[in-house]
Amino acid sequence: MGYRFLCPADGQGMDEALEATRYFLYTLHTLPVHPCETLRALTAHESPLVLAELVALAAALLCWLWYLVTRNCSHVDRMWSILPPIYVIIFGWYDIKTAVAAVRIALTVSTSNGAGRGISISRILTAVSTAVSSSGADARLLVAAALATVWGCRLTFNFWRKGGYSLHYEDYRWAEVRKLMHPGVFEVFNLAFVALAQHALCLLITIPAFITATVGRKVENGTPQPLGSADWAAAALFALLLLGEVTADEQQWAFQRRKHQLLASGQLRRGDYKRGFRTTGLFRFSRHPNFFCEYGMWWSFYILCAVLPCRCLLGWSAAGAACLTLLFHAGSLWITERISAAKYPDYAAYQVTTSAIVPCWPGKRLGDTGSD
Repeated sequence: MGYRFLCPADGQGMDEALEATRYFLYTLHTLPVHPCETLRALTAHESPLVLAELVALAAALLCWLWYLVTRNCSHVDRMWSILPPIYVIIFGWYDIKTAVAAVRIALTVSTSNGAGRGISISRILTAVSTAVSSSGADARLLVAAALATVWGCRLTFNFWRKGGYSLHYEDYRWAEVRKLMHPGVFEVFNLAFVALAQHALCLLITIPAFITATVGRKVENGTPQPLGSADWAAAALFALLLLGEVTADEQQWAFQRRKHQLLASGQLRRGDYKRGFRTTGLFRFSRHPNFFCEYGMWWSFYILCAVLPCRCLLGWSAAGAACLTLLFHAGSLWITERISAAKYPDYAAYQVTTSAIVPCWPGKRLGDTGSD
């Protein structure tokens, strides 16, 4: 069966998603009157999307209330790398439990059979692989959960080492955004975009996993589809982009540390250290390679979990990846470039020679700055 370019309204589980969302909204209005009963009903619903929406709403309200107390906009940033893996695990919880139970039994049998002969790593790995494949768990969801978890752990570590989990930390760009808005407008913006819209986007980028958990099984009459070469290629693309993001962050981290060491010690600075920004490594081909890798990963996640099982190239579940792409190109890029151009005199020349986000073959290198 071939691929369609556009899906009909129900081609990627929109009916299931709308039904779950209607139930969530209808049940939610009883929360102030019957909080315990409402929470039990929402958490026990058969659709995992209901629980995910509950977590997203609770996180959004928590971040907004926390902002009102601290006047700090980066509380959403602290949750950004933590919530998507949780949502994917919620969507794949049944399959994860099934696989874990099968692996536990396989390990027990394997170790008991190997008693007295020593434990063979290859035998254990074979037993685990066989147990997972024969357990009935959806391998696509297991791979998706693994990829999202690795992504989340890596991004959480990167945010932590920059001091992001200090309660006093706030992304430097928020101060600039405040200058551009009337205080009253900024308060509305903080509730509507910073809290609600960003948490909605955080959930939306993981919706393809919900598609796999619902529509994916329908294609094969309730049986999870085995992973083929195209599926592994999509997973490999996610991993490759993750490696690219790790490389970009590590290059930027090393550069910034060295730059501040030179500034603190009063040593001579040359080249990029004098300019104040990096133009080498991956930053030779893109001014923001981590932006490209970040939204590229969620497009590959969409391909793995929605395009391939549903055989449809473009459906409603692409909204998360599309909105994330738009956010980087129209929002994050604009404010970051505005700050950098005002701070570094040579940044305008860098903008001329190097692509903003999508890696491209660069122009002429910036000239030698001498030393200070």
